[in-house]
Amino acid sequence: MNRLNSGKICLLLCLLMANSATAAAPPITSVAFTPDRKSVVTASQAGIYVFSWPGLKQQRTIKTSAPNLHCLAFSPNGKQLAVGGGTPSEDGRVEIFSWPAGKPRVTFQGHDDSVRSIAWQNDQQLLSASIDRQIKLWDLGKQDKALLKLSGHSRSVDAICMINKRNILVSAGIDQSLRVWDIATGKLIRNLNQHTRPVHALALRPAEDGLPMVASAAADRTIRFWQPTIGRMVRYIRLDVEPLNIAWLANRSQIVASCVDGSIRVIDADEVKIIKSMPAIRGWAYALAVHPADGSIVIAGSDGQIQRIELPSH
Repeated sequence: MNRLNSGKICLLLCLLMANSATAAAPPITSVAFTPDRKSVVTASQAGIYVFSWPGLKQQRTIKTSAPNLHCLAFSPNGKQLAVGGGTPSEDGRVEIFSWPAGKPRVTFQGHDDSVRSIAWQNDQQLLSASIDRQIKLWDLGKQDKALLKLSGHSRSVDAICMINKRNILVSAGIDQSLRVWDIATGKLIRNLNQHTRPVHALALRPAEDGLPMVASAAADRTIRFWQPTIGRMVRYIRLDVEPLNIAWLANRSQIVASCVDGSIRVIDADEVKIIKSMPAIRGWAYALAVHPADGSIVIAGSDGQIQRIELPSH
């Protein structure tokens, strides 16, 4: 082998090693604060990671059986963590872990495609929504079969939101619609069709007097505010960029959106105007959560990035 070819091979090996060392991590698809508010849990194709708060230092990992994870949520009593995911086009599952031990308890397998969203009805029961267009109700004591199946969406169901006091579920997804269900009977109450592109996220306004309000974020670049129990869209705002996820702030009058440009938008929900726009991460910001006490938020998304953002006071 001559010196020139040897040099080319060495250069190629160095480039391959460099590319391998800088390979992008999978995007973080969901984040949640732990019940003690001292840590953040994330879900991605790499699994479940637990980070300290506010330092965001990785503390531990939790092994799951599903290769792709899309969503996670703590039970109301904070003693259980539900994680949804599956194998695309093959199966969807929800895995339940004890908390804070992180030990596997129950696995629900009954979907034909990945689970995209989960919502606890109470400490014993939860709902899962899947790309297979189905929503199912599960009981921790009855692992073999879903208690209820809700069918009606024509495409993937990507977001569900439980209005517990009224036993009502709101669902949304790629078919651009919001659907309102009576969980006690399994019946569809109404169908809301004002969005013109797929709906990515739903968020219930923190408890207050009057009719419940749910916000929806969609690929049509709008965030819409609904009173789903009466089927009314109250107002909407159109952003300059597509929102991927939303969460209400503690003051109950503002909502924060994470967007495809890696930034966040803070929106006054009553006056439907953008209060603040702030950069957060590079690429798409798929996931966010609002800290219950310190007024900051966690943003996560492309390349496994995770960031703490302090919101300005108003």
